[in-house]
Parts: sequence; C-alpha cells; structure tokens
Amino acid sequence: MACWLQLLQPTPLVVVTALLVTVTLWQERARMLRMLRRVRVLLAAIILVYGWSTPGLYVWPGWLSPTREGLWFGLIQGLRLLAVLTSLQWLLRTLKRDDLFAGVYLLAAPLGWLGVNRQRWALRLALTMDYAETLLAERQDWRSLWQQLANPAADKPENAVVVDLRIRALSPVQTSLMFLLLVGIVLTLLFLR
Repeated sequence: MACWLQLLQPTPLVVVTALLVTVTLWQERARMLRMLRRVRVLLAAIILVYGWSTPGLYVWPGWLSPTREGLWFGLIQGLRLLAVLTSLQWLLRTLKRDDLFAGVYLLAAPLGWLGVNRQRWALRLALTMDYAETLLAERQDWRSLWQQLANPAADKPENAVVVDLRIRALSPVQTSLMFLLLVGIVLTLLFLR
C-alpha cells in the first residue's frame, strides 16, 4: 500500500485518502480520532519542515516566509502518511494480535539469510507493542510517560506476557498475493530509477 501511495499523483491521492479516512471514521470513529490526535503534531511538522526547507516562491515577502511549493509537497507527504496510518488502522482492526505477529514473522524470513534471529526479533516486537499498548491505554501526561519509559518497573512474574507464535502455512491465495507483491516491489524498484 505504501509503495502504491508513493506513485499516486496528488488528485488521486486526495481522493484515496479522503475515502479511507471517511470510511474509517464511519466504522471506527473513536480509534481514528485517537490516531489523528496522536499524529497531529507530526503532520503539522511535516508540512512546516517542507514549507520552510523547499525552494520556490515565497508565500509572503520576507526571509521568514515558507514557499508555496514546500507547503504543497508537505501537504502531499502528510496525505500519504495519513493514508498509510489509516490503512494500518484497518489492518490492526481486522487482524488478531497473534496473527499480526505471525505475519511479521513470516515476512521477516529474508532476515534469516542475513543472520538475524527472526524469532527473537518477532518476540521483541510483540513485547514492545504490548508495552506501548499498555502505556498508551493509561491516561497520563507526557512527563509521567517519559518517566515510566526512563525507569521501567522491575520484571515481576505477575507482569509476564505470554506470546504464542503459531505459524500456519500460507494458503494458495496468500502465496499468489505474496508473489504478486514481490513482483510489484521489483517492478517499482526497476522503473523508479
């Protein structure tokens, strides 16, 4: 999805993003609003960084002015990020936690060729996401959140997290989709040069 969004021109990108956000707001309003609240500063920062760092025509006279092109490119990148995050919301909504980690484990198979222990990697990802989910579920200010991250609680048996990584064989449809995805990535890399 992210590779495909990079190739979209601005008009189809706006349409796709608007459809994704509208449907997600309709189906999962609370989750979507929470995600938008969490990324609003990042989206604004992207637009502003592009606005003041991309050469072009100034919006107003003076050296502190952003450029029209920079603001436009920042808006486009912000829309791409919003579309990817909204797609991720759909993925997290439809997959169970164990299925998500099993999928990451299967997709990390090429890392084994580089000597990376993918079981350890998938376990660390699962534990990190579980810990982040626990921290974000509590309503607290950012200072106490940073304090908790800086001084993690000692590992206690009652805080133990059980991760069950059940790997199922891919169905023929999933195998063909994986093959098409690989072909799409290769073609994207070949034609973007």
